[in-house]
Amino acid sequence: MGAAYAFFLYFRSDKGSVSLWLRWVMVFLRFFTVFVISFLLLSPLIRQSLTVVEKPVIIVGQDNSESLRLGSDSALINREYPEKLNELIASLKDAYEVRTYSFGDNVISPMASGFEEKMTDISRFFSEISTRYENRNVGAVILISDGIYNFGMDPFYAARDLPYPIYTVALGDTTDHRDILINKVLYNPQVFMGDDFSIEIHVDAFHCDGERTALSVKENNKVVGTYDLLIRGNRFSRQIPVQLKATEPGWHRYSISATSVEGEISQENNRQEVFIEVLDVRTKVLLVYDAPHPDIGSIRDALVTNEKFEVIERSPEEFLLTSDSAALAIFYQVPSVRGIRIAQSVMDKLPSALFVLGSQSDIPAFNALNAGMILSMTRLSYSESYPIINEAFPYFSVSPSLIRLIPQFSPLQSPFGAYQYSSLTEVLAYQRINGVTTRFPLVSFTHSADQKRGFITGENFWRWRITDYTQSGDHHTFDELMQKIVQYLCVKQDRSYFRIKMKSELFENESVEIQAEVYNQSYELINEPDVNMVITDEEGNNYPYTFGQTGSTYFLNAGTFPPGVYVYRAAVTTGQDAFEKRGSFVVTPVNIEAVNLTANHNLLYRIAESHRGKLLYAENMSEIPELLKQSEEIHSISYVQKMFSELINAPWVFLLILCLLTGEWALRKYAGL
Repeated sequence: MGAAYAFFLYFRSDKGSVSLWLRWVMVFLRFFTVFVISFLLLSPLIRQSLTVVEKPVIIVGQDNSESLRLGSDSALINREYPEKLNELIASLKDAYEVRTYSFGDNVISPMASGFEEKMTDISRFFSEISTRYENRNVGAVILISDGIYNFGMDPFYAARDLPYPIYTVALGDTTDHRDILINKVLYNPQVFMGDDFSIEIHVDAFHCDGERTALSVKENNKVVGTYDLLIRGNRFSRQIPVQLKATEPGWHRYSISATSVEGEISQENNRQEVFIEVLDVRTKVLLVYDAPHPDIGSIRDALVTNEKFEVIERSPEEFLLTSDSAALAIFYQVPSVRGIRIAQSVMDKLPSALFVLGSQSDIPAFNALNAGMILSMTRLSYSESYPIINEAFPYFSVSPSLIRLIPQFSPLQSPFGAYQYSSLTEVLAYQRINGVTTRFPLVSFTHSADQKRGFITGENFWRWRITDYTQSGDHHTFDELMQKIVQYLCVKQDRSYFRIKMKSELFENESVEIQAEVYNQSYELINEPDVNMVITDEEGNNYPYTFGQTGSTYFLNAGTFPPGVYVYRAAVTTGQDAFEKRGSFVVTPVNIEAVNLTANHNLLYRIAESHRGKLLYAENMSEIPELLKQSEEIHSISYVQKMFSELINAPWVFLLILCLLTGEWALRKYAGL
C-alpha cells in the first residue's frame, strides 16, 4: 500500500522539473512513512529482557528502650555510640540496601533514637522482619541491644526460623551494681468502699549488705505508712504487706518509694505508683428459694468468691414483702408446688431474673408468668439430661477448661415436655437425653425491651461443682460459669442516645482511644453532628478534642498521657436535644525497664552463634562491614525479567515518523512542489 501510494503520487504526472534522484528519495520517504504507520495498525508487540540486580538487604535493629539510658554506661550510649552507629550505616549504604528499625514495645522504621520505650520486645522485631522480608535477598541482620527483654517470647526461639546471619552488638553493663529496687507490687485493682484491703510490696537489694532503707507509702501525696528495712546479705528480698481501708469512692493513687543508698546504679527503680479504684456498690443478687437444696449452696459459694457480687437469700414470702433493689433475682424452683407463686406484676418490675426448674417447680404457674419460655407437659415426668454446649453462643465466651470438663458432668433432672421459646432466645447448652442431642434448652437466655431472663431447666448441678473439684482440685471452672451467667444477666442494656466506649485503665505507653455512638429517636446510628470532648488532668488542665467520623460512629485517638487520673466530659447536640457523658480513666506508669539493668550479653552471643554471625561490642562496630564482605552468604542476585510491550508505545517510533514526514516536506519545498 505504501509503494502504490508513493508511485501514484510522484509518477502519475509529469514532474520534469524535479530531478530523477530527488524524486526517488521522496518516493522512498513517502513509501516508508506509509509502511510504518500501516504496520503499527497491526498492534505489533516487542519482547524485551530486562536484567535486574538486587543488592543484599542489611537490616539494622536498634534497641530503643529505657534500660540503655538508665544503665551505668548511659554516658557512652548518649555521646559516643550515636556517632559510631551513623558511621556504620553510612559505610554499608554503598554496597548494600540498608533498612533501619528501632524496637521497644513497638517496631518503628526508619530507626528512632532517644531510648524512651517503656518495655522491650525483641521477639516482635524478629517477627516483623520475617514477615516484611519474606522472599527478599536479606544478607544479614545487625541486632544492637543490651539483651534485656521484658515482654514477648524468648528472642532466641523467636529468631530460630530466620534463615540469614545475625550479627549482634552488645551494649550495657553485665556487672552487678549496688541497687535497691521495688521489684513489683501486688494488689487488687478494684476494691469496694468500706473494705479492708492490702497491697504487697516486693523490695530487692543487691550488694547493699548492712545498709538501711526507709519505705514509704503515700495515698494521693498523704503518707499512710512507713517501714524501716535493714538489708542483710548481697542478695536481699523482702515482701511487705500494707493494710489499707477504702473510705472514698473513685481512683486512688498510691506512691511507693524507698530511700537510696550511696553508689546506687539507678534511682528510677526506687519508686512505683499504682492506682486502685474504690467502688461504692456491689451488685446485689437475690437468691429466692422455698426449700433447702444443695444447688442453692453451690450457687451461693460460686458467687461469693467474686467480690463484685453481694448474695442476699430470701424466702418467697420475704421476697414479696421486701423491696430490695437487686440487679438480679434467682428463683430456685419458685413458683413451687407448695403453692408459693409470684405475680406477673411483680415480675414485670424486675430488670433481670434467672429461673431454675426442677421437681419442686409449679410448671403451670411458671408458664403463667410469660417469662419467655413455656413448657408443655402431658404428664409430670422428668428425664436425665446431659449438657451439650452450643459453640455458637454469642453472649459470653466459654472457657476451654469448661469445654473439656462438660463431657464428665452428671446429668440434670429436667422436666420432660415440649419447650417453646421465642426467636430472641439464645441457648448456651442443649439437653442430650438417652444419647440423643435434642433442641430442648438446658441453659438459655432471652430478652425483651429492658428485661433479661435466664433459664436452667434442671436440678442437681451441685454435682458439677463436685466434678470440677475432683478433676482439677478447685471449683474455678464451675464458679466461672455461674459468675458469667449472673454477670450477663446483671449488666443493664444501655438505651441512651449518646454512648462513650473506652478502657478505664491504660498504661502510659498506650494511646487513649475512645469510640462514641450517637442515635436518633429511632435508635439508628448517626454521625452528622460534631462530638466534642474535654479531658481534664489532676491539676485542672483542660485538653479539648473533636471526634472524627468513621463509618456510622465516631472515633478519637487522643495520644498518650502521663500517669495520673483524668476525667472527661463529652457532649453532642442533635436537633434540639443536647446529650452529655461524664467519666474518668487512669493512666498507669510503666516502670519495668528500671527493674533489671544488668545486660544479658549471653543471650546475644547465643543468637549470633546459632545464626552464623558474631557478637561484637560498641567499640568494634566498625568491623562489621569487613565481616559482611567476607561472608559467602551475602551477595547480589541478578535475574532476567521478560516482558512484552506494544511497539506503538516506543518514543523512537514517533520520532522516526516525524523525521520521515519532515524530510519529505523539506524536499518537496526544495523541489517547488
